[in-house]
Amino acid sequence: MTAGMKLTDVRVYYSSNEPVLDLPILEPEPGKITVIAGPTGSGKSTLGHAVAGLLPFMGARAVGTIHLGEHALPLDSVRKWRGICGKLVRWIPQEPARAFTATRPLLGQMLEGIEDDLKINEQLVTLLEVAGLPDPPELSRSYPFEFSGGMLQRAALVSAFLPDPMIVVADEPTAHLDPPRSLDLARTVTRLVRQASVTLLWITHDLRMASAVADHVVFLSEGRIEAEGEPGLLLDPSLYEPLSIVYASARLAQPL
Repeated sequence: MTAGMKLTDVRVYYSSNEPVLDLPILEPEPGKITVIAGPTGSGKSTLGHAVAGLLPFMGARAVGTIHLGEHALPLDSVRKWRGICGKLVRWIPQEPARAFTATRPLLGQMLEGIEDDLKINEQLVTLLEVAGLPDPPELSRSYPFEFSGGMLQRAALVSAFLPDPMIVVADEPTAHLDPPRSLDLARTVTRLVRQASVTLLWITHDLRMASAVADHVVFLSEGRIEAEGEPGLLLDPSLYEPLSIVYASARLAQPL
């Protein structure tokens, strides 16, 4: 489902009077991959938590509004986010493979909380094929311990793209992977985004991976947007020194 998302006048506080995130406006392009990059402490994960509707449950003090299609969602409203989290907005954790219990059939876990209807079943078959996974009957007979870590990660990704969400947030999904597996997962995510026409926010500190998957880049520093533009923005050396990531130039020069 391609749908627009816009954040307006977003400010998030924890223990201090200074906001850890301060965004007057952010409007990712529908159906594209927007990479949220920046150094540790720049507000990347806080932005992901805001978009996923998790801030009301994390003890944060937040103001501002996220617009998802026709929905206007205040960041601090638990009531308004009910029915949105896990449906219109889906979350891919840092270690997707750990989302599954080893002793329960895999397909049932992938579809947990999702209504069983013809549309979902048709979409599931298509996404499994895109991700290179077995068909539903085989997955319904199989257990997570029978699959490799890479296949479980792809299964978690497929689950995140059901049931027809507006937004998917991926929080450092390649953080614990070696380069070949990182690239494989990135390629799978890219294929799923194109197939499902979903807006994806990819949160990462890995600029090489960001340059490989991004349609658009938002660079955060100290909770504010330092720069925004096309993936080539990541090659701008003027960004690196003030953000204390001079090493990024050398890393980007290495082939993926």
